[in-house]
Amino acid sequence: MRISDLQTPARLYAVTESESLYGGRSFSLAPGMTVWGDFQPDTPEVESMAEGDAFVVQGADFICRSAAGLARGGRLSLKGFDWTIISLDEGADGYVRARLERIHV
Repeated sequence: MRISDLQTPARLYAVTESESLYGGRSFSLAPGMTVWGDFQPDTPEVESMAEGDAFVVQGADFICRSAAGLARGGRLSLKGFDWTIISLDEGADGYVRARLERIHV
């Protein structure tokens, strides 16, 4: 993969964790850097849990040069949608593939 293949900008939102006054944990998304990558969306699929309760699940691969700042559970905002990072893996060529997912009604 060439650097010229990484033409899609994505805004990274990292998950931050903090402790509450009562010892509990709270999680929030903090805006981070812009990551450039090759975005490869899958075809959306309609799923349902019960009759009349349908939703759309779509997966995608986002291939970039570095995993810096990327973490499972974080979010990438790209192409007008927010995508949750489901998993990360690094190829032999050093590029990182983030598996993304978005669910919408």
